[in-house]
Amino acid sequence: MNDTATDIAPAGPSSGAQPLVQVDNLHIRFVGRERTIDAVNGVSFSVDAGEVLCILGESGSGKSVTLRAMMRLHPPHLTKMSGTVTVAGKDILGLGGSALSDLRGPEVAMIFQEPMTSFDPVF
Repeated sequence: MNDTATDIAPAGPSSGAQPLVQVDNLHIRFVGRERTIDAVNGVSFSVDAGEVLCILGESGSGKSVTLRAMMRLHPPHLTKMSGTVTVAGKDILGLGGSALSDLRGPEVAMIFQEPMTSFDPVF
């Protein structure tokens, strides 16, 4: 088993259509005054409609950083991203302003890791 693999391909049928989610060679770094942190280095994966992708890794391996990039939730003044991220055919890294706001919620949503606030059975 190779723990350093960056290409993740879910098992399932391939219809030849455009993937619902496509991430290619994603690099994310956080730039601060004191230091720069290379958080994600060259991750690639795709997910077709109807497929499920499970991302596993040690704490600090970049799982949440990668998925938050799909909604551009990192502070823009501290975050440098390269590669491509497309969701439903939209270039996430190229979106800005109202187009990005319009994407969040109706097309892309996230359930955050905090167990006490994420899965409340009342809601």
